Amino acid sequence: MIRATTITRTALALALALVAGCDASPELKSAGEASPSAWTLVDAARFGDDGESESLTVTLPDHAPGGAVALRVTTDPGVCFQLSSLIDGEGRAWIAGRSAGEYCRECEVRTSIAAEAGVFVLPVEPDLSLRFARVACETLTPLAAPDDRPPLRVEVQPIAAAPAEAAIELRFLIAPTSILDGDEARQEALVEALQEELASAGIIPRLVEARALDDLPDELAFHAGDPSALAAALADAPPRAETTVDVVFGGCLRYDDPIFGPPRAVDGFTPRIPGGAGPADAVFMPGLDCFAPGAGPTDLAIDAQAHVLAHELGHYLGLYHAVEADGATDQLADTGPDNIMHHNPGRAASIGFSPAQGRVMRAHPAARPL
Repeated sequence: MIRATTITRTALALALALVAGCDASPELKSAGEASPSAWTLVDAARFGDDGESESLTVTLPDHAPGGAVALRVTTDPGVCFQLSSLIDGEGRAWIAGRSAGEYCRECEVRTSIAAEAGVFVLPVEPDLSLRFARVACETLTPLAAPDDRPPLRVEVQPIAAAPAEAAIELRFLIAPTSILDGDEARQEALVEALQEELASAGIIPRLVEARALDDLPDELAFHAGDPSALAAALADAPPRAETTVDVVFGGCLRYDDPIFGPPRAVDGFTPRIPGGAGPADAVFMPGLDCFAPGAGPTDLAIDAQAHVLAHELGHYLGLYHAVEADGATDQLADTGPDNIMHHNPGRAASIGFSPAQGRVMRAHPAARPL
């Protein structure tokens, strides 16, 4: 039996009231400071025997034109899934079926697979009808005959039109294997350089806490369907505020795809686009050279480190690569190869965010309007 669920006007009013009260404060505060959640529970659904979920309907009667809808979807540990159907109130199908890979390249709204949980920011007008589908975590291919029927918890947050400027609050988790360890002056310099990198997007980063992370392994091996090593790195970190973005520094980052290998070292990694949910909800920055881990923390130039971190925060806030290694491009009209979201952000000409990229980033639930 398919169950359709509708968000009520009362739930919407609650969500809007919570969003309206989240203006950023210039003072630094604890990353674990409690605050009301801006997410409103829609209901629970369940995956079926064919790997597809029950259908859900999202209705926001007072939704502001030009805004977006954010969904936070959670299921059982070890379960990977994707948004497989998205139809708006006028019957237009933005997503019309399952796809293989880390994200759907052919969909009109591009979304990534999620491992256990994920945030989906949908720049379309409600009413929305949507379904989710299981994905094999190892191969990232549709899973049509699963052995179980795990539940889905779906929460919603209405997003007003992107503000001209927004702040993001960062918590640095720093391992001894990072050049930042114990160096407050360097940490401050990194934030200053990051402010310059993000200025073109209208994003102002604020460091709310820097905390030592003592038990990070020298190597973190992972892939899109298995972020367990990254999740373990965060396991001992204390709770943080809902809108704070964790940035983990230290260790060697090795992307280890079990199908398409071989393993490769990466300069930074964000487990999902956009971030905001799941057991490995953070941005990860390396501290060791994977080819010489015994040499100690890599002495990175602050400007170079800030450049890559800005690129990874772009992913966290919803951006895909402007240009992929195979030549594929994003869905934004004003990006190209000279953009910071090039698949190799270290390219000399890959600088700055475009106006469209800035609007995407400022529409993320972690971006706090100024």
